[in-house]
Amino acid sequence: MSDLTGAADLRFINGVASRRFAGGELAAVDEGILAAAVAAAAGGTPFVRAATLAAALLQRHVFATAPLQTALLTLHCALALEGLSLLAPQGVVAGMIRELAAGGDAATVAGWLEDRAVPAAAG
Repeated sequence: MSDLTGAADLRFINGVASRRFAGGELAAVDEGILAAAVAAAAGGTPFVRAATLAAALLQRHVFATAPLQTALLTLHCALALEGLSLLAPQGVVAGMIRELAAGGDAATVAGWLEDRAVPAAAG
């Protein structure tokens, strides 16, 4: 399991997304809801963990500032920490994130990720 499941990592990702897409304003985060989102993504394959974490962040409304962007960055970071890169057009990935935000199924997204993620090139 990757180390991206920590609350501090997710707050950092949200800070990056907020600075880039929301003018840097950060809203307060309910630590209990954040901890529950992290716990929800504790098991399964890298694809299941990444999709479940993104879904939990969105569906539990963990971050009020830049939530879609935070979930998208979290998805990419979670896969990268597992040595994977996602090969899909940005618009399609963004659509999957919007679908999760609207209550979409994390298992469907996990299967979608598994079909589109490849081992990352060694740097």
